[in-house]
Amino acid sequence: MLTVKANITELATSTINIGVEQYFNNRFSVSLPVSYNPWTFSDNRKIKHLAFQPELRRWFGETFRGSFIHVQSFIGLQLHYLYYNAGGIGIPFGMFPDPKNTRYQGHGAGGGLTYANQFGLGGRWRGEVGTTLVFSYLWYDSYECKTCGSFKGSGTRRYVGPGKSSLSIVYLTAIYALY
Repeated sequence: MLTVKANITELATSTINIGVEQYFNNRFSVSLPVSYNPWTFSDNRKIKHLAFQPELRRWFGETFRGSFIHVQSFIGLQLHYLYYNAGGIGIPFGMFPDPKNTRYQGHGAGGGLTYANQFGLGGRWRGEVGTTLVFSYLWYDSYECKTCGSFKGSGTRRYVGPGKSSLSIVYLTAIYALY
């Protein structure tokens, strides 16, 4: 069975996203989400990025089963790669030293551990709530935040902390016995 999903948390930050998930036995699935944010806001504020976050999931029950009352939990091992161009905004958790006054442009890669719950919403629709603890290695060039700002330098950062939080709507593309 294949599912299609959208992360509402990312949509709230103007990030376009879609994911597909395929199960390959009653306890495992592979999720392949992609997110993209191409927007620049007033005062050159931006969180532009393109991110890929494949994840192997181990379910504590059969995959994609459960009603609203019956919640299915899983843990996942995630990898991620992203290209980003962000600045002029408060980026949480100390990921960058001065995100409000500096623009950071570069690449990042890493992995993480996810814990989440999925529950039925009726018919083929499901909800999913989860969070990921990540380790990321970030390569970047930094610039003054104003448009076409002066180059400030290059650097790398290691980040360990909260990563993707998700509140997702999931659609099952084929009916699977929902209890």
